[in-house]
Amino acid sequence: MNIQTKHILSSLSDAKLDGLQKKKEETAMEFEKIFAHHLVSEMTKGSFDMVQEGGLSQSNALYREHITETLATELAKQNKLGMADLVMQYWNQRLDSGSDSE
Repeated sequence: MNIQTKHILSSLSDAKLDGLQKKKEETAMEFEKIFAHHLVSEMTKGSFDMVQEGGLSQSNALYREHITETLATELAKQNKLGMADLVMQYWNQRLDSGSDSE
């Protein structure tokens, strides 16, 4: 195998590792968003319950879901909960110890 071939294989391997790292980061952020959504949903569980006639309870449910989704998205974007960092730290420790089975 010549030097150019080794360089190409090395570049491909680096690109694959970069892609894997990016996928892990995206997955960790998505986990943080799911966690934030569940947290906000639980925190606001009774906040929008109103006894009203005329179908307004359905609009309250839609409003609550919108608020929950918006807050969860912002919390995840700002990494306020730190869950993505913990997931990445866990994966990196597994990788460093050689027990990453992907």
